[in-house]
Parts: sequence; C-alpha cells; structure tokens
Amino acid sequence: MKTKKVFLADDHKILRESLKHYLCQESIVDVIGEADNGLDAYNQIIHLKPEIAIMDITMPQLNGLDLCEKLKAEMPDLKVIILTMHKSEEMLYKALSAGVNGYVLKDNALEDLVEAIKTVDDGKIFISADLLQSVVGVYVNHKRENTDIISLREREILQMLAEGRSNKEIAESLHLSIKTVETHRANIMKKLGLKSIADLVMYAVRNHLIEI
Repeated sequence: MKTKKVFLADDHKILRESLKHYLCQESIVDVIGEADNGLDAYNQIIHLKPEIAIMDITMPQLNGLDLCEKLKAEMPDLKVIILTMHKSEEMLYKALSAGVNGYVLKDNALEDLVEAIKTVDDGKIFISADLLQSVVGVYVNHKRENTDIISLREREILQMLAEGRSNKEIAESLHLSIKTVETHRANIMKKLGLKSIADLVMYAVRNHLIEI
C-alpha cells in the first residue's frame, strides 16, 4: 500500500495532535492538514485534496456528517472515516447514509485507525468491532433474512455496493454496462425493500454478505 494523504478534523486539540503524532509514525500515512471545525475542514480538504479524511461528528460550524455529504458531492473518490464517541446503531445508520466509509470509536482509535485506513483504501467499509457486535447482536435471536429472493448476480452486486464500490467500478469488475448495474441495483433495493445505501450495508452486515 502506497502512502496515503490524510486530513484530520476534530475540535479537541489534544486528541487531534495525539492522532497526528500516532499516524505520522506509520509509513503508509502522510497527514497533510488538520482543522478544529467543520467549515475550515471543508475549505482545506477541497484545496489540499487528501485521499482520506478522518473527522469527528460533533464539530463547530459544520458537523461531521453534513461535512461528509458536502465533500462527497464534490470529491466522490474521497474516503471518509468518522472518529466518534457515539456507539448507537442510529448514529451508525446516519453516518452510512451520509456516505462515510469507516466508523471508528474513539475508545478504539489506536487499535482500529490504521486498519480502518487500509480497509477503506481497499474499497470496503470499516466499523469498529465493539459497535459491529452490538448491531449484529440485535438480530442474534432472529432468523437470518432470506437472500434467496435475489439472484446470484444480484448478491454479487449487492456485496460490492455494500463494500462501497461505485456503479462504474462494479461495471468494470463484472464486465457489464453501467446501465445494467444500475438496473440490478434498483431491482435489489425493490426486492429487499431497501430505501438507501445505508439500508443495503446494514442488510449485508446482518446477513454476513460482507466482512467488516
């Protein structure tokens, strides 16, 4: 893995500086900028064009989830990792809906952050194990949802979508047209009753279709 340009956004100075020091010891990471509020982070990221942005949810001027949505609209290839204290499934769902690629709990930052960078760089979704366990645990006493209603090709595309791959990337990987992938995606969402990519990711996690 080549060195990745990373940007840090967190309003807690001590934490931000600690993370910067920690990440700068990794040969695969080059921290090219930092900010203590969402608006400054937005302006710097647009200018500096990092490959990965690590940000808190709760920040002055512009929160991390709204910041993520704004950035994704202008820089669709940017990978966003949320670093937060929020452990609820609801907040994870909101983050996935905003388009984040990774969700790391601050309690696990030193253990998870480098792995999260590697995972999202590989086009997959990263969720801290502690939170993932609680999400899956909600369904432990329920039957696994029936995935037989979608075809093998649709399951293949569902997995790639849940891993964060774009329609174009999927089309190239499977030697399909983008329009065909879009049709499959619409059919998957309709058959499974899913409304958003966040629904799709949660479905894939619950049914062990992706490894996180």
